[in-house]
Amino acid sequence: MVAVVVLAVGLSLALSGGSGSTAPGSAAPSPAAPGDTGIATVTFGPAATTSALPTFPPVSIVPLPTFPPASVTPFPTLLPTSVPTQQGAEPGIRADRIQVPSVKIDLPVVQGDGVDAPLGKATHYPGTGWPGGGTNIYLYGHARDGMFIGLWNVKVGAQVIVHLVDGTQRLYEVTSVLPRVPWNALQYVDPTPTEQLTLQTCTSYQNTAPRFIVIAVPSQ
Repeated sequence: MVAVVVLAVGLSLALSGGSGSTAPGSAAPSPAAPGDTGIATVTFGPAATTSALPTFPPVSIVPLPTFPPASVTPFPTLLPTSVPTQQGAEPGIRADRIQVPSVKIDLPVVQGDGVDAPLGKATHYPGTGWPGGGTNIYLYGHARDGMFIGLWNVKVGAQVIVHLVDGTQRLYEVTSVLPRVPWNALQYVDPTPTEQLTLQTCTSYQNTAPRFIVIAVPSQ
């Protein structure tokens, strides 16, 4: 019985750490510092510093090369344009229609600018004469069906009828057919000492292609 009591007391002292005694070979606990709560504290190192981003030299923008404005070379004009356009410089009676019955040409006549040829019309070259004016009358038009393409088949001796704005008409007879006149042969728009009717159309879509010219004179 005495042995059991002694064993129980020994276990109790071992589990509770004893009453202020320490185990053999262990250091005595340090006394608590004043104000010590017994709660452990954590100390951090110095505040972390943020490294600045690397800097780069400013980007230099190379300007795009500049080019001079493009110059557009105009197409050669149908006819020269350095002639007067005033009605007073155009002797004769103005025409409003032309017919060449042998090749089925029948077109209204309009005043032109020497450059453009309107579709479906015969165009009077500015500065040249009109019927009855005693000089060169120059009419031009496109080589298209229903227009001046019939000139390609006209024969010497064919009749040309020109209707005038006063209700009268003048008759002309073809005397020359010139199928390949250089495009820049400007003498064909020049005044003539006697009255003649000059009809012109093209031979190709190319601006410098030869012109097709028919000349007629007043019928006797």
